[in-house]
Amino acid sequence: MLQDLKGRPCRTLVDVGCGSGILALAGLKLGVDRAVAIDISTQACVSSRANAELNHVKDRLLLVRGSAEAIAGRFDLVLANLPVSILRDKMAELVRLSGNEASLVLSGFQDVDKTLVEEEMGRLGITAQFWLSEDWTFSEVPPSGSFTWMAVLARRVGSKKLRPTDS
Repeated sequence: MLQDLKGRPCRTLVDVGCGSGILALAGLKLGVDRAVAIDISTQACVSSRANAELNHVKDRLLLVRGSAEAIAGRFDLVLANLPVSILRDKMAELVRLSGNEASLVLSGFQDVDKTLVEEEMGRLGITAQFWLSEDWTFSEVPPSGSFTWMAVLARRVGSKKLRPTDS
């Protein structure tokens, strides 16, 4: 997200499956004008609101309890940190929320699911600009057998590409 916000106009963002609201709040703190944070969980929305108040950004954050289908409009940046099963089901909605020059930051999946995510992105006309992976240590082997979590910065095919030197 930091890479995408540097040197590019990013006035609006949506954080789908916002949880505590950390991604939306980070965007607002980095200079995004307005953010929408959406989650199906009432507790997540309560937590996001409290965190927005603590960070003095509640006037620039719209919280919605519901699913991505409830949101109209397009955003400069679409964020989603979701389990792979939900990410795959919601990816078309995430693309719908992205504007023509928008970026999507998708995370919350493991390296064993990268091909599945990449195939769904290709089907929907978005392409990876770069992938990020990080190993996390667990006390036990996770159900997937993988300790590696991933994120991807993506854009619609044909939109301006972000180069690592654009930072």
